Amino acid sequence: MAILIDALILVLLAGTLGYAFLVDRRVRALVAALRDLQPMVGEFSAAVDKSESSVKQLRTAAERLSEEQAAPAVETRREPELSAPKSEQAPFFLSTRGERRTSPGVTRVTGKTDLVRSFFEQTRSRGA
Repeated sequence: MAILIDALILVLLAGTLGYAFLVDRRVRALVAALRDLQPMVGEFSAAVDKSESSVKQLRTAAERLSEEQAAPAVETRREPELSAPKSEQAPFFLSTRGERRTSPGVTRVTGKTDLVRSFFEQTRSRGA
């Protein structure tokens, strides 16, 4: 009876080792794929940051334009306009949107660059 139990334990141990080897190969392949994606993810993160700053600049410019249009202008001397005529100008952007809808379980992430950088640093320290 003891030999049967020992044989069963050996078979289970061999199966566990085989599965661990398979998982290890898959994890190494995943880490290699992440290393290949790191420059692309960094560029994407930089593009997202740039687009966020551009949106903020557009919003402030639109707010300033709407304030200038709302306030009565008192001009003593008029300078020539460098922009397109009013008929060709694009409509200004609203500074606020309607009510934001949030999905349950979804959180907004700020500091995406730091998040991506820390992710790759953690994978480097674990994998290397």
